[in-house]
Amino acid sequence: MKFKIIVILFLMLTQLCAGFSIVHLWGKITGEYRVDTIELPSPEIDNGWKWLSFPALDNVYSIADYNPDVAEYLLFDIMQLPIPAILDIVEAQTYTIEYYSGSWLHDYEQFFRTEGFKFHMNDAAALEVPGFKVTDNTTIALAGNNVENWIGYWLDDTQFVSDAFSDYWSGSNIHFIQHQYWTATYFGGEWWYRVQSGHEPTLSYGDMVIVKCNTTINDFGWESGTPVERTVFAETEYFTYEEQADYTPLYIELDSSNMPQEIGAFVNGECIGATVVEDTLTQINAYTTSAAPGNIELELYYGNRSENKQISSYNCLTSSNPNVIMKQLTTKDKDEAWFINLREGSEIIPEIIEFSASNYPNPFNPATTISYSLPQEGKVSLNIYNIKGQLVKQLIDGSQPEGYYEVVWNGKDNNEKSVSSGIYFYKLSTKDETIMKKMLMLK
Repeated sequence: MKFKIIVILFLMLTQLCAGFSIVHLWGKITGEYRVDTIELPSPEIDNGWKWLSFPALDNVYSIADYNPDVAEYLLFDIMQLPIPAILDIVEAQTYTIEYYSGSWLHDYEQFFRTEGFKFHMNDAAALEVPGFKVTDNTTIALAGNNVENWIGYWLDDTQFVSDAFSDYWSGSNIHFIQHQYWTATYFGGEWWYRVQSGHEPTLSYGDMVIVKCNTTINDFGWESGTPVERTVFAETEYFTYEEQADYTPLYIELDSSNMPQEIGAFVNGECIGATVVEDTLTQINAYTTSAAPGNIELELYYGNRSENKQISSYNCLTSSNPNVIMKQLTTKDKDEAWFINLREGSEIIPEIIEFSASNYPNPFNPATTISYSLPQEGKVSLNIYNIKGQLVKQLIDGSQPEGYYEVVWNGKDNNEKSVSSGIYFYKLSTKDETIMKKMLMLK
């Protein structure tokens, strides 16, 4: 009986050790060695794109010309002929694996456990990746000077992005974190990111993010915080678009009193991205690679509540020009992030003050209010003239800061005598511009 048990244990051990070194065997016994199954999407899901990392790779077993972490071996099942293979392309930070002129280019590249990759698939597949998981306290170097760092997330627990980056969440160094589905951008003294059901974005095991820093970080590591459920962003139902390898985050501030269900961004009539609205700050991933350069227009979808609303002019700015407020964005200008304000009273993107003037009521008796706006500080004059061009009343003559103003003309001249009925003109002048408009007094 004892001999039979020994034989069975020996056979089980032989099966366990097949194809493994002693290090592998010990890893399996201790649980450090694992097999990760990575689900790769079909072109019908996210247009076949998946941003990912390999936190567990062999990292041990390598003989002669065989290294299980090299692309041609690790991805063998999805790179097999005939072409097109299941795999279309793999983008890494410094190279691209793709099929060209009868062979795979860069299939000799080795994958590393802390790096990130973008896979594009011709068909769905489940890729099994055996190996040793990188230790939680591993640190890596991140380059500065605002260059991209493609890194993987290797902790087992899902965390909010602010917890995972807790030591660097001040925004003083790391200021841009891009995931396949969301981006966190430090801008105007605060972090901008989309939320879903009141929750901020999360990072999960095997995710990849692109990180930008102002200066080099030699010992970056993931922080371990409170585990949470993965934040899954809802997909749009009204708007359709094609996901691509890269996108520009388009942040939109909304007014809580008039929230649409979805927002789509369009260039030359083509939808380049859309989002389901969950909060007064939302984000569109704008895929502009295949679209001809042009201005970005928005379409707001309200469902059955009201008709769609098209917006071609709005207050906006870019991350590279935070002090220049514009009325429209164009995809000709490549930028890290775009910002649009559709909400009154935005502190980040204030209203553009234009040089303008109007009066109400008109016709009037005996008084009218002249409203005007100044886009910049400077000397201002506001005068009333009769139909002969003669000065009737000087209302303003001096320096004023930028802003909005109202002045009441009571229908009297400079001698405080009431003027007669008729046509009058008010003239608003600065050192750069002049506005003259007509008004009618009736008695």
